[in-house]
Amino acid sequence: MTRIFFLQLRIVGSTMGTREELARLMRFCEVTGVRPLIDSVLPLAEARQGFARLAEGDVFGKIVFTA
Repeated sequence: MTRIFFLQLRIVGSTMGTREELARLMRFCEVTGVRPLIDSVLPLAEARQGFARLAEGDVFGKIVFTA
């Protein structure tokens, strides 16, 4: 942890919950009207550019890839 702190490194990641947790989250969103913030919607062919933007920290929400 000291190395991360002193080098000012960032750890970026994502975790998944259980199927039940996902169902509870979806019910919560349905009841409250909460929706994720979408930065952009890109075709899968532009995934490289989308991931580059994520790596640069140049997004303000989710990037959605479509088939």
